[in-house]
Amino acid sequence: MKSMSRECVSSTERQTDGSVVYQSSSDSTSGDSLSTRVLMALDEIPGFDAEHGDTIVFDHIDLDALDDLFGPINESQRTGQVTFPVDGYEVTATADGEITIRE
Repeated sequence: MKSMSRECVSSTERQTDGSVVYQSSSDSTSGDSLSTRVLMALDEIPGFDAEHGDTIVFDHIDLDALDDLFGPINESQRTGQVTFPVDGYEVTATADGEITIRE
């Protein structure tokens, strides 16, 4: 797995074991919410269309709750991660904004 920095780093890749389909790190300058970045990450997967496809991501996770889960409290950042299935993929989003999608 590639080392990830705090800058925007995105790549569509398949490792030799075929598990990682997409991985990106935090981009605090983009202004996009974590849920938006998850949708954009899913849209990067060949054959997956988050906007016009048959899969409705909202059926798998409440995206507003995802944003709230990792939002700051009393000026303190939260930590942790959440993993959820979407159409045969396993999506992991962290409080740091890292997104990993596995087959």
